[in-house]
Amino acid sequence: MEFRVAIIGSGAMGGQHVSAWAARDDAKIVAVCDLLEDRRNALAEKTGATPYERYQDAIANDGVNVVSICTPVCFHSEIAVFAAEHGAHSLSEKPLALTLEQADAAISAAKANGVFLSTSFQYRGFPRIRKYKELFDNGEFGGPIFMRFADVREVRPKIAMHRKSMNGGPIIDMTGHYFDLARYITGEEPVTVYARGHVFGKGKPRLAEVDDFAIDAATIEVGMSGGHVLSAFVNWGMPESCKGFGDEAIVGPAMWAKEIDKKVVAEYGGRTEEFELPAGPPGSSVRINGIAEAILGKAPLEVAGEDGRIALRCSLAALESIETGSAIAL
Repeated sequence: MEFRVAIIGSGAMGGQHVSAWAARDDAKIVAVCDLLEDRRNALAEKTGATPYERYQDAIANDGVNVVSICTPVCFHSEIAVFAAEHGAHSLSEKPLALTLEQADAAISAAKANGVFLSTSFQYRGFPRIRKYKELFDNGEFGGPIFMRFADVREVRPKIAMHRKSMNGGPIIDMTGHYFDLARYITGEEPVTVYARGHVFGKGKPRLAEVDDFAIDAATIEVGMSGGHVLSAFVNWGMPESCKGFGDEAIVGPAMWAKEIDKKVVAEYGGRTEEFELPAGPPGSSVRINGIAEAILGKAPLEVAGEDGRIALRCSLAALESIETGSAIAL
């Protein structure tokens, strides 16, 4: 089988999907789409694909049978629905949608038309994350775990990331990764969400044109079945050129683990173990290879549309918690 791929959205993520699909011998990029003529033409020249302004034309032509969706979030669902109705599988960049109604429409369309819909939660494929899961599955942590993740950055150069109406801010655009990782590592499900948040981006020169600011700084706590707890802190509202940082740690009653100097370090009582990490594939390759193998019938789809919906439900619950001041039961 030849994968005939349409890349919808020719920005940075579109470029990453191009590289990942191009690395497969059984795939050919036949269509690229973007509202901006210079971007779609540049990607078309790089790939030899046909450039399109409208996603409908890109998907309906050239024998397209799989679609990479790399647009602002507000368009993800309608593109996935259109692709499904034209018999094409879809890999949607995260998050799957802005609303649960949009997510449900994409999931339903894929089921009705017998195609795969995947959400691009590529963090599952990172070697350090797989090591955390291995340690958890082996019982090394000794009981319920606390998972802590932090992502602090200057205001984003992509203005859509700060708009409620387009990407929904980092609570929609980023924390879905963390919710998905908590499920992946533990095999358990989120049951409660409590959050507090603010808008730090207002008044920053880069965001002068934004008139519908999403919350861009928040701390979120998710209670999981099995007693596990996820704590996430996101902040995409720091001043331009401010150095950002990330952090993560997994802690249980028997040990803690985190990545230090490109190794996973596990600290037990009285001993320390260090695990060398193999080179991992580029992020987008993990999910692109995943949906390709599922289409070929070689493996089940690891990350489906339903996984994207669960993460989105947590993001929306965090926003609801910030608004109401209460914990939200899922």
